Amino acid sequence: MVLFSAGICAEEVDASKVDVPEVHKEVQAALDWTLPENKCRQPKPPGRRKEVNDDQGGTRTEWDADSYTVDRYERKLKRWQTCVERYKRRLSKDFENLKGSAQHGLTQPQADVILGKMKTIQSAILAPDGIPAAPEN
Repeated sequence: MVLFSAGICAEEVDASKVDVPEVHKEVQAALDWTLPENKCRQPKPPGRRKEVNDDQGGTRTEWDADSYTVDRYERKLKRWQTCVERYKRRLSKDFENLKGSAQHGLTQPQADVILGKMKTIQSAILAPDGIPAAPEN
């Protein structure tokens, strides 16, 4: 034991002087990242819908609601789709930021955490409503 032969006791070693590598601020931000809440709420359909086949072989959707109610639903549906697209664009930027944090050097545990967060983002982006599927155990 070179440490003891030099006359230094183990209790005398100051823990604050031990070299612990600093975590870059972008890496720390990536480690602290959490999935933002998806505040987009899908509208409820105005009633029952059914697909009707016409004589020319095409299909059309019929609702058991008046046209005003159906038009309002379609506008709400379009606003919801726009909201989900904006949410997914934000997640795409977050994904790029997480990916860019690797340029500052990562330890294997840090890389595992960040890759897990990237997987969550990918799952949310691929989901039609922007809500990732629950992980399977």
